[in-house]
Amino acid sequence: WTWDKERLAAWEAGRTGFPWIDACMGQLKTEGWMHHLARHAVACFLTRGDLFVHWEAGAAVFDRDLVDADWAVNNGNWMWLSCSC
Repeated sequence: WTWDKERLAAWEAGRTGFPWIDACMGQLKTEGWMHHLARHAVACFLTRGDLFVHWEAGAAVFDRDLVDADWAVNNGNWMWLSCSC
């Protein structure tokens, strides 16, 4: 994995060029929430689907932006979805 700030910023802003991922990230920004399947999709995309950014970077975004954020659940899910556990 990388800690590529440009890739992370594009993902976070919903500017990846992949409509489903961009829509999901837009929902996170506007509503502070997204369906669990959308969470899985954006996590996999960030960590192993295309961008290969470290899972901790994505987990930090979710911790900051989700209204239902739970540190333990969030980190466990990110480790699982990134195939690092």
